[in-house]
Amino acid sequence: MSLSGQKPPDRPVPSARTALTALPALPRGAGGSGDGGAEHAAPPASGAEPPGTPLQEIARDLFAEAIGVPRCTVHADSDFFRLGGHPAAAARLLARARRVLGARLDDRALHEAPTPARFAAAAGERPAAATGPAGALDGTLDGEGSAVLPLRLRGALNAGALQEALGDVGRRHGALRNSRLGSAGTRLRALAAGDHLLELTLPADLVDLWSHTPLAAELALAYRARAAGRAPRWEGPVPEAAPRARAGDLAPTVPPGSRPAPADARVGRLALDWDAGLHQRLAHLAATQGATLFMVVHAALAALLTRLGAGPAITVAAPVPARDSAALRRAVGPYGRVLALSVDTSGDPAFTALLRRVRAADLAAYRTGTAALARPGGIALSVLADSGEAYEAAGLTVRAAPPLLPLRAAALGLILTERHTPAGAPAGIAVTAAYQYDAVGETAAAHLTGQLTALLEAALDAPAAALSRLGGGARPPLTPAGTGEHTALSPARRPAPAPAAVPVPVAG
Repeated sequence: MSLSGQKPPDRPVPSARTALTALPALPRGAGGSGDGGAEHAAPPASGAEPPGTPLQEIARDLFAEAIGVPRCTVHADSDFFRLGGHPAAAARLLARARRVLGARLDDRALHEAPTPARFAAAAGERPAAATGPAGALDGTLDGEGSAVLPLRLRGALNAGALQEALGDVGRRHGALRNSRLGSAGTRLRALAAGDHLLELTLPADLVDLWSHTPLAAELALAYRARAAGRAPRWEGPVPEAAPRARAGDLAPTVPPGSRPAPADARVGRLALDWDAGLHQRLAHLAATQGATLFMVVHAALAALLTRLGAGPAITVAAPVPARDSAALRRAVGPYGRVLALSVDTSGDPAFTALLRRVRAADLAAYRTGTAALARPGGIALSVLADSGEAYEAAGLTVRAAPPLLPLRAAALGLILTERHTPAGAPAGIAVTAAYQYDAVGETAAAHLTGQLTALLEAALDAPAAALSRLGGGARPPLTPAGTGEHTALSPARRPAPAPAAVPVPVAG
């Protein structure tokens, strides 16, 4: 589906992946050296890095929609005209970009900035002045907490080459310095013949949500070299990023009725699934409103919190990448920032009117390098894209597997991961609600997640309806302080009519 909600004539359907539907999105590739050596014969290749900022992601989606190709084929440095862009497609893109981004772009803009990275800069994007804040994912400032970034390895495995490759990437990236087979936090499990899972447990303050796929790419590059008896040759050193902020600027809105939680709060997780039909409808609404799927869910979350008594000024914590250069897009490290996205929900606006407010607020924060950063606590929201990028490495395929990320900083953190068919069509969204037992509790987290689902479905049925006329909004029940155990929700406790939420394993 295109941004206009219509299929481009005589071209493959670009799908929701080209409908500005997944911000912030998990990166889909990374670059290595391009000198033609054996260790560089397969991806990652220079110029194939994924977009590294929200505006670069939007520009990538606009490029893909205008040309009529899947967005996974468009990278941060892909040239619009080499991708097949022609004058008519350029005119479509510029018209859509002016509407979606609200930017003044003249007719020469694409000739002067023909890649998503350069186009985002032409649309007013500025580099981040600061990343972080420090400990934004796990709520600590002293490096506590861990992230597990698994890699699926399929094919004949050379354990010696893998050991050497881990040492190579460890010397290159500080977050990976202790990642060697047999060391604490690094485990290799055989799932079947020719099928292994490499689990890397890393300090949470040394990586971000966008480190996983570059990790797969860098390890594949090093493994190819070591399997051939050579040391890998990298494309320059890992660059310095913007300094990390020690503290945030704004506190996110807290779930109404929640309680203060200790710094070492136990975290539980609930999971539910939005099917392909709901995914398709959300993508269509985003496309027709010139928005992203993240913005649609952000608007629904703000509406829900207002109806629960938290409004009218709603602030949501939103992790986004801050990898504006090609080198940063290839790096494993803490190169993201957690924005404090605020919106005014007053006046009982129509859902589409609120969505326009959200789009304006989110774009303003994406565009400036000095946007407010979120403090720990409250509500957090992430929308990620499934990462299907596979890297061939001397008979071995390296692919990122679902990660386990700490989210102790948020009283309730919602992570939506989009799935797509090989052709790029919407295939459903996995929803994870990570909650602090002492602050929110399992029942309240399930109820809030179910109400969000119900409100989104109501908004899809009547997008021009005022917020007061949409479904959902009863205050969720709050449970006593949790024990940290994972008990299944009984049918009586499941929110209706939304899909049931069921516990999933907790990281750490």
